[in-house]
Amino acid sequence: MSRFFAIFPMLLLALYGNLPAMATDREEHPRTEIVPEPAIVSHIALMLPLESPAFAEAANVVKEGFVTATQRGQALPLPVRIYATTGDPLDILIGYHHAVSAGAAFVVGPLTRDGISAIASSQSLAVPVLALNTVDNTQALPAKLYLFGLQTETEADQIAKLAQSSNDRNHAIIIGDDGSLSKRLQNAFMQQWQHQAGNTAELIRYTDNPELLQHLRSLTEASNQLVFLALDAAKSRIVRAFLAPETPVYATSQIFTGSGNFLLNSDLNGIQFVDMPWLLQPDHPAVMAYRHDGTARSADMERLYALGIDAFRLMANLLLPQPIDAISIDGVTGNIRFATPGLFVREPIAAQFEQGQVKLLNTTQEDIAEHEGQ
Repeated sequence: MSRFFAIFPMLLLALYGNLPAMATDREEHPRTEIVPEPAIVSHIALMLPLESPAFAEAANVVKEGFVTATQRGQALPLPVRIYATTGDPLDILIGYHHAVSAGAAFVVGPLTRDGISAIASSQSLAVPVLALNTVDNTQALPAKLYLFGLQTETEADQIAKLAQSSNDRNHAIIIGDDGSLSKRLQNAFMQQWQHQAGNTAELIRYTDNPELLQHLRSLTEASNQLVFLALDAAKSRIVRAFLAPETPVYATSQIFTGSGNFLLNSDLNGIQFVDMPWLLQPDHPAVMAYRHDGTARSADMERLYALGIDAFRLMANLLLPQPIDAISIDGVTGNIRFATPGLFVREPIAAQFEQGQVKLLNTTQEDIAEHEGQ
């Protein structure tokens, strides 16, 4: 907290313009000036961990996407102010209250799970908050707190639905490692997969040992099986070579590092995955409207840039006088819709690697929903 108050004058300078010059020790008759409190102005606060060594790069890219959307999107009734925080949950909580006291009528952010948890713990929010991540317990969200982000757990859920709707195989082999993200993907896929009666699943721990990998071919040759890879592109590339060629294989956006990686994508041939229109569908109307600014970024950074764009668009809709469950956006990150208690679910689009290229699949959300209702 002491650090926050140490940088508080600098934050005022950044947010409200030049402050009156202060006297120096060299002045013979230093003047004492009373600096008035800055006027409280109603505004939108974009609160990101721009001062965090761990999150600053990601936060800056989200900010760039958000700012781009303010310049190309619909006009806002309020100005936007940027609040820089560290990754410390206490600093984020203080930043939120400072924004509110300065007149924030709506807050976009935080970006980290811990920061969102800190704000959610207050249980009573003065103004609406559109957080750009999630928390572990989404059933206990305070009123006015909405969650929207790039959680790959929802992609695992979506790819499980795609697997259920696109073939009649009922046994899933889930291959993952011991990383926290992989474990969340494994659990999300398994829960959705086993939600359908008759489906079974087994977990296999990832290894790069060729002797152990040899067993995967015979293990995946059965006609009733499919494979889900809860792995990144590099590990999936290793595993793919040892899977039975005719076995359907599924993955999340972790597996896609960009259309330019022809050799890597060739080694992932046949794998079906989901990702956002921003990376897969250049002719998508929203993607064309917010077309790339020419900056070279990795696929992960492009996803964060797209998150900033859709965060702006979603916020603009939340400011309109309409029922929240009526909000639906065909966004650059996917189709966005509201789900209780305070979630905005992002539905990506499906694609498949074919000879080093990415081909969009014709499966639609309506197809999946129809299959779920059978």
